[in-house]
Amino acid sequence: MDHPKHSQAVFFGVYSALGFTYAVFCLIRVAMLFAQSLRCSRLLHKDMFSRIIRAPLNLFFDRVPIGRLLNRLSSDLSTLDSQIALVFGNLLVNGSLLLADIVVCLIVGTVWVFPLALVFLACSYTIQKRYMKVNREAVRLESISKSPIVSYFSESLNGLTSVRAYHEEERFNKVNKYFEYNPTNYYFIEIP
Repeated sequence: MDHPKHSQAVFFGVYSALGFTYAVFCLIRVAMLFAQSLRCSRLLHKDMFSRIIRAPLNLFFDRVPIGRLLNRLSSDLSTLDSQIALVFGNLLVNGSLLLADIVVCLIVGTVWVFPLALVFLACSYTIQKRYMKVNREAVRLESISKSPIVSYFSESLNGLTSVRAYHEEERFNKVNKYFEYNPTNYYFIEIP
């Protein structure tokens, strides 16, 4: 069916303008999120570094291995640098879509949509609670398994002058390239 007042060019122009406006707002959102992510990363690094420097030597550094400390700091900063901006951006987009869907349901739909939405939210909440417990444990196990590897590497870097003095570069290079971590007894096994 053809509309005499509006041609296809008008519809195409409006659609293009909407698409271009959406692209501009997405670009602004991404730029703002990544700028704030970098700002938060700088603040977190400054705060973590000052707290580590001010930590009591006999209580903190004797109990926490250097590998665990380096792994925790690097993983926290890596997560903040690479993932938080994307996740927060998705939260904003999905939150606005959810709000728009609720408004459409209020205007067009019936009231019976809301009891179903409450049931869906309750199911989602119980699944989220179970998932978060398992995910937290998996992240903890991954962090514990990485810590000795990072510790071994940092100790190798700290003792680099001794390694070079005794001409053991080849052995340490081989161990750093071909070691396997055994989580049952926390030893490094050299692979020939």
